[in-house]
Amino acid sequence: MTRVRIATLAATGVVALALAGVVYAGHGGGSAQGSRVHLTVHNVFGLQTLELKQFQYKATGNADGSATGSYTYREIDDGVPFTAGGPITCMAVVGNEAWIGGTITDSNDPTMIGSGSWWHVTDNGQGANDPPDITTFLGIGSQEQTQAFCDTYPPYKHPFAIDGGNIKVSP
Repeated sequence: MTRVRIATLAATGVVALALAGVVYAGHGGGSAQGSRVHLTVHNVFGLQTLELKQFQYKATGNADGSATGSYTYREIDDGVPFTAGGPITCMAVVGNEAWIGGTITDSNDPTMIGSGSWWHVTDNGQGANDPPDITTFLGIGSQEQTQAFCDTYPPYKHPFAIDGGNIKVSP
């Protein structure tokens, strides 16, 4: 083999190992928390005004990809309140981003009890000159959809910069 070919193979191996490390970093360990997170957006999802009034959560990842913690969520959709909360069941952390899922055990809409829930956040730092942290609104579906969200950590579909509060993500 020529030196160029050996160098190319070595570089390819290093890149493959680095990518494997990034993917592995998504499962097990890490933590994420949101404190008094809130934001207001207009003309989205068929609503004139959507207010995330308060979103608080604390999640700690386990080596098996599960997570422990809890969350409380409160939004107002064109004047109609929606609340949800419950235990956190899964989480993936990659760098400064977290994909978090849970089970709704408490809600002002009884049809939501037992549903899975999920959200995606980005911690953009803690300083006054850092850009705002990012969150999604709560996704709701089956427990299987929730676990798939944590397992595959998809790219953002609807990210929003928060107006206030704080998001912290630690690998």
